[in-house]
Amino acid sequence: MRLQLCCLLHAAAAARSGFLNREKYAAVDTERAVADAGGATVKVGAPQHAQVVLHQTEPRAPSMIHDRKRHAWRLWSEGFHAESLDGVAWKQTRLDVKGHVFEDPSRRERKRRYKAFANGEALSSSDGLHFTRAKDGRAPSSIRSAFYDSRRRSYVAYKELGNATSVRYESEVWPGPYASKLLHDAPAIVIPYYSIYVGITDACRFAWSGDALEWTVLAGGVIEECHTPLNPLRDPATGELRVYAFDGKKNASLTLYRFHADGFAGLRSPSTSIITSRVLPCKGRAPVVTAAITGSLRVAVHDERGDLVQGRSLEDSLPMLLDAVDEEVQWKGAAEPIPDRCVLKFEVKDATLFSFGWISRARDRRQKRVYRERRRVAKAEARGLFRLFVSLSLTTLSCLVVRVASLKFCAFFRRNRVKRIQSV
Repeated sequence: MRLQLCCLLHAAAAARSGFLNREKYAAVDTERAVADAGGATVKVGAPQHAQVVLHQTEPRAPSMIHDRKRHAWRLWSEGFHAESLDGVAWKQTRLDVKGHVFEDPSRRERKRRYKAFANGEALSSSDGLHFTRAKDGRAPSSIRSAFYDSRRRSYVAYKELGNATSVRYESEVWPGPYASKLLHDAPAIVIPYYSIYVGITDACRFAWSGDALEWTVLAGGVIEECHTPLNPLRDPATGELRVYAFDGKKNASLTLYRFHADGFAGLRSPSTSIITSRVLPCKGRAPVVTAAITGSLRVAVHDERGDLVQGRSLEDSLPMLLDAVDEEVQWKGAAEPIPDRCVLKFEVKDATLFSFGWISRARDRRQKRVYRERRRVAKAEARGLFRLFVSLSLTTLSCLVVRVASLKFCAFFRRNRVKRIQSV
């Protein structure tokens, strides 16, 4: 009973934290989320903006989190700690701990929610600054990433060996002992990402896995000038995906790469594709969508037998015309309730679907979204009217020029004719 309660606390805390919401699904997840891509292809995300935020000699065992209690970004390395409110301007302090630090999201561990692997020892802290050694706290060393896996109910850490080889350590209790497993063609920077796991290889390429053991490295999407990447993070204010990385030079700089929200990879369709999900636990709730949209995106709901839910067809769906971040799908008119288990169909037209699912409090921005979409349509209509006006103006001007030229030619012809008549 106690173990079940602890697991529930871990899961509840995970649902509130960044990418740990297990009711959301990555669009590239063909094992749990997507049954048929409908012709859409996997598109690897590219940073929309890169910015050097910290000049610092490259540290060993760097780690970073967004501290939801302090509302700040925090960076640790060997003997170094920095904190920032926006992730751009940093305040640095010295630190005695030399190891990899991560945050344990469970309520049971709130008094020691900061964990660290340092010099083969397991440490814990309540503030991330003052650490104490755990009893019998032997732990792996030279860790590159670590987290509590609420799905497997265990602590997981990764150590990089080079040549796309890493060691995975796992323990059901803190501080251990840890079982190890050698992984080939696997990243050492790993995080839980909704329904899957996302990793960054030593070549700064994105990879994904359904079980964190067998990995698929995505073609393309290399982060330039990247040498030592840190674990990807989600900005809670904007939803954007952030990747911090050191450039590997002698006086290394920490660079912030900003991606679209949930934008490490998605399903892209330049024309029109119908993406069909697997049977999902909808529980009577409207889904949310995160996507980069140039054309439009609409959603239909079917029950687990494949029958369309009345009033929730693609034709009834209000189209999304702008980029969406956890936008709740809306349908026009009255509709039947969404069943407990359902199948979602996405009509993706010149758009990239990154993730979909359910969140505890969907961002109810329907009015704002409608206003933005109407403003976009109004701008498009204004541009069309302006082009029509310019076209008519040029046509009128051309007609006037032709008419004036014709009149001058006729006048010149008449004068010459009059002169010839007078000369005769």
